[in-house]
Amino acid sequence: MSRGNLTDLFRGGRDEDPAEFWRATAAKRGGEIGYFTFATLLGGSARGSDGLPGLLYAVDDALWFEDFERDNWLSKIVAGRTKYEKTELRFGRADVRYARLVSRGGAARCIGGGVPPDRLAPASFLTRAFSTPAVQVAMTDGSSLFFDIMKRSQFLDLFCGKAPPASNSLPR
Repeated sequence: MSRGNLTDLFRGGRDEDPAEFWRATAAKRGGEIGYFTFATLLGGSARGSDGLPGLLYAVDDALWFEDFERDNWLSKIVAGRTKYEKTELRFGRADVRYARLVSRGGAARCIGGGVPPDRLAPASFLTRAFSTPAVQVAMTDGSSLFFDIMKRSQFLDLFCGKAPPASNSLPR
């Protein structure tokens, strides 16, 4: 097997141009991509646990999360073929009450139904310093989505005018 074919085996044979991907995504969503980052959708208070890695990006006043089929050769060998179902989420900035950092444990309890989203405490200084906090996106309908986001500060800046209730607010 040639080196090129071996590389194709591990990449699934795909050579995707990132610039073309973003052009096609902007055309599909009907606007310009303003912000993007890698993210993992941990879950939501109304949807349960997900753990889906993907892209989180902004198009005009909408935010999108979409996952992609994992092209992991080892998991295909071990787990076999399972049918992939694409996940795409869209929420408008106007639908977001606030976004803030919370502990992963708090996010997991909320996703599991053990604590309501509005009762979560913001991430403490120690949580932010010594662990990776989750990002809580609190929606106007009372539900919350939780993400692990690479560019957390830039994401939170998208909602800088939307502060959590005073009793739960701390600087990020």
